[in-house]
Amino acid sequence: YPYPCIRHFHFVSLAMRDNAVYENVLEMGKEGNTLFLDMGCCMGTDVRKLVLDGYPEGNIVAVDIRQEYIDIGHQLYHDKDTCKIRFSSGDVFDIPLSSAISAQSNVSLSAVVHLSQLRGCITHVYTGALFHLFDEATQYAIALRLATLLERTRGAMVFGRHSALEEEGMIEDPMARVRYGHSPKSWPRLWERVFAKLDGVEFAETRVVVKAELREYSGSALQTRMMYWSVSIT
Repeated sequence: YPYPCIRHFHFVSLAMRDNAVYENVLEMGKEGNTLFLDMGCCMGTDVRKLVLDGYPEGNIVAVDIRQEYIDIGHQLYHDKDTCKIRFSSGDVFDIPLSSAISAQSNVSLSAVVHLSQLRGCITHVYTGALFHLFDEATQYAIALRLATLLERTRGAMVFGRHSALEEEGMIEDPMARVRYGHSPKSWPRLWERVFAKLDGVEFAETRVVVKAELREYSGSALQTRMMYWSVSIT
């Protein structure tokens, strides 16, 4: 697989908790009436840590395009028969786009068979090391689809981390993959476009707050940094 994070065993590291909004997400989850989605969960290490920290296990759905990663996660943590996190294989591009975002009433994760059933229902969406795998246009398309899943309530957010650049542009990739690196300046512009398209310019300008910061990380290519970010509804 063309993923250095697999070869370097990064899938057992705890990365979600390093985001500045993690404690806020956790506290909202403990209060109840929230739903959490980990898109691109890999083996599911981060969401298992989230549960250990107190987020309700039955309020979490974790999705990866490769079912084998989910299966390996159950083998790794020996919890196939006990884990109540709703793990499922799925593709973010299976989520249909529509200008009207309305929440489904009384959604039950146990009954969800398609990501489209979660439109407007998710309080917290997490993506770890996902966006940096794609070119600029594809990253925008992913952001659009994740935004359709998000509740339009105060405190709802998309957050995550991925490789980025101080100045946006193409990432030098030793495997010749076409990958685009956003920056802390370009990342808010992307999300402003997303919410302007889905909810209108006024909503995007007055109710969406984007924060992003670059951090160095060991083993990174010379030009890249890890960007930790959040997109919150106010």
